[in-house]
Amino acid sequence: MKTNRWIVKLAALILFFPFLFGCKTYMKLKYGVTQPKQETPAKLISFLEKYHFPTQNMYVFSDSAGYIQEMKNPTFSKYILSNMIFDHDGILLKRDTAQCQWSGYDKIKSLRIDSLYEKNDELRLTQLLEKIRPFGKSDIPGTELKNPDFTVVVTWAKFLGSYNYRLFVLDEAVNLNKTARIRLIWLNIDMQKSWSLTPGQKVAIN
Repeated sequence: MKTNRWIVKLAALILFFPFLFGCKTYMKLKYGVTQPKQETPAKLISFLEKYHFPTQNMYVFSDSAGYIQEMKNPTFSKYILSNMIFDHDGILLKRDTAQCQWSGYDKIKSLRIDSLYEKNDELRLTQLLEKIRPFGKSDIPGTELKNPDFTVVVTWAKFLGSYNYRLFVLDEAVNLNKTARIRLIWLNIDMQKSWSLTPGQKVAIN
């Protein structure tokens, strides 16, 4: 009986671990999330190819100003470990969950143009597009698919470790959706070496 009680207690601890110790701590332990480092487009492409991740429709922030502004934006940062879905008018759809590891796979797969969604007007797609630029095998932001019903922006990074697998599988969710035209943007959130950040700026971001 005592053994069974300990098993139940251990199971409960594991279940509530993210809430007891926080999302960041949980992510570091489970997925090997590390502190952000300065990267280059060439290194990012090599990383993507090494793990057989998509290399099309890749974007990065154009400069440190836009990067820092959005990383400190509470609305943007809330969606970092999942994705941002914008409707055809560029308005952000609200997340329907507070889960730490919610990837949004099922929601993306079932997006419909004739469905009603709760929206968040605090972040617009145009606000992001003006701050990012393509790198690698990509095109100008916004030209991959004209007049999409939805635009899905997925934030990924080398420092997110194996959690990236949960993010890049969203490509499959987009392809499985046969009812909506979905534009997919992979937005990298690693710091870029070309920004020449000062030590103080790096500390502020980390």
